[in-house]
Amino acid sequence: MEQNVRVLGVVPYEGMKTLLYNLAEEYPQVSMDVFVGNMEKGVEIAEHYFHTDYDVILSRGGTASILQGKGLPVVEVEISLYDVFCALRLSNGIRGKVAMVAYANITISAKVLCDLLNYHVDIFTVESLDALEPKLRELQTEQYDTVLCDMTASIIARRLGFNAILITSGIESLRKALEQTLSLCRSHERLRQENSFFREILRGQAGKIVVLDNQNGEVFFSTMENLAPELLEVLRGALLLPGMEEERGLTKHINAMRYSIQARRVLFGSKSYTAFFVEERRIPLGPAQMGISYLSRQEAEDAIAERMQCLPGHELREQIRYFAGNTAPLVLCGEDGTGKETVVHLLYVQGPYRGSALVSIHCGLLHEKGWNFLLEHHNSPLLDSGHVIHIAHVQSLSPERRDQLIGVLKETDVCRRNHVIISCVSQEGEQISAEGAQWLNGLGALSLYLPPLRMMRGEIPTMLHLILGRLNANAPHPVLGAEERAIELLQEFHWPHNYIQFQRIVEEAATTAPGQTIRAEDIRRVLQKERYECVLSPATKGVCAPLDLNRTLAEIDQDIVFRVLEELDGNQTAAAKRLGISRTTLWRLTRTAH
Repeated sequence: MEQNVRVLGVVPYEGMKTLLYNLAEEYPQVSMDVFVGNMEKGVEIAEHYFHTDYDVILSRGGTASILQGKGLPVVEVEISLYDVFCALRLSNGIRGKVAMVAYANITISAKVLCDLLNYHVDIFTVESLDALEPKLRELQTEQYDTVLCDMTASIIARRLGFNAILITSGIESLRKALEQTLSLCRSHERLRQENSFFREILRGQAGKIVVLDNQNGEVFFSTMENLAPELLEVLRGALLLPGMEEERGLTKHINAMRYSIQARRVLFGSKSYTAFFVEERRIPLGPAQMGISYLSRQEAEDAIAERMQCLPGHELREQIRYFAGNTAPLVLCGEDGTGKETVVHLLYVQGPYRGSALVSIHCGLLHEKGWNFLLEHHNSPLLDSGHVIHIAHVQSLSPERRDQLIGVLKETDVCRRNHVIISCVSQEGEQISAEGAQWLNGLGALSLYLPPLRMMRGEIPTMLHLILGRLNANAPHPVLGAEERAIELLQEFHWPHNYIQFQRIVEEAATTAPGQTIRAEDIRRVLQKERYECVLSPATKGVCAPLDLNRTLAEIDQDIVFRVLEELDGNQTAAAKRLGISRTTLWRLTRTAH
């Protein structure tokens, strides 16, 4: 009977992880765990996990090359000619200047396909990781909008504000790599059996084991699933070098964990290592500060990679680059779903404070203790310096709290020590809400308006193809475009929830489309479900716009009043009669909104 093959997948994006898990179901002799990590992070994951329970590593691109150089058994997932064709096909429906930036193994095939298919994509070959960002910055000055690239270049491109189409490895490329994996493991059967034997012995040990190379402090072996960077630094500081004692014990408190550590020096061949036997115990924490969160640069870049497809227009990306370099307070306004959080992430990763944390304060989630912590506690983020502080959903604050917070920001020079970004929701037809205007004037801030999708209908074909490019990373069979009438239907829709709603609609239509092209009937079917609890408005030419129920009753009442007034050309007497309320009540509702 064939022994189970244990495969460690280290892949650059979530879609490849999903495809590998689906493909593994066809191979009952394969046991697979897949982690997402690119280049240095991917190498760190592989070195951390491989020696614990795996026979071979499955990876791609630069990560695979580095791991092969370290002598680990690696099978590389290739990018096929068809994979390159799918990326080029998507780029053919995008407005603006498009470039491909990749290594020669991709660009050689791309040039052949462009010549054969008469595609107009400027192709640039880079020879090293260090050459990626300079090339992308050069293209930025040449007014390129979209780049086709691998995962590493995609991360840099999105951080710089480009649209990016990821060149993905399709299901057949993954299948070929998995077959090579099985072949490699069959040829090393005896070695695999010995590894399995020793793993079972180690698995019976109490606590966790981490082994570091005494020469460079790198992880040689670990049974810890998530080795925290802070703990790794402690272990590196406790290495037992030649001439020191053979064993020692120590205790450390890191964040909310208490670690009891026993260290022992061991030899393997001619090299010296330190083996750490670690027991961890969680320390009870105080009450969580609801509504206040911290985001690292890596987490922000991951969020951008997920959502960047829904920020349209070269002009907006240029504005973001400008405001990222200006640390004056900024009021960010836009209707529901216009991507305010994504813009904040871009301002953070492109700005001078990207080495520190992004602090997010969600005003709608601040309870009394959280509010007191924010204004009075010595650990309040408002007392820090050199951060990006995002104060979100300010429309949720009462007038008293709003005035109090503006006063604190001014009196304690928070805006001088940090880059403060205020985001607030504006209603249809207004560029800034009344609340937003108070922050704008109170802090002497700059302002950035995020236009609704109905003002950017010409960008819809480009956004559609960019979203499809991301979806194809998860799909066994890529969707490469949409019928002309399908795009027209998307352009005719009112989009009350803007880009977030658009992304969701395109994802559903692409997922349920029977072929490689989204049809008009696919779009009609999905849009029909959006027409819930709606009223007609002449401004939408009879299109039924959804009434957003994810708000307070007062806000919904105001929305209905304004829609009826708009339909009746501002006739307050007729509007009050239709709504069954007095003109005084109607006047009060409209005044409250302003």
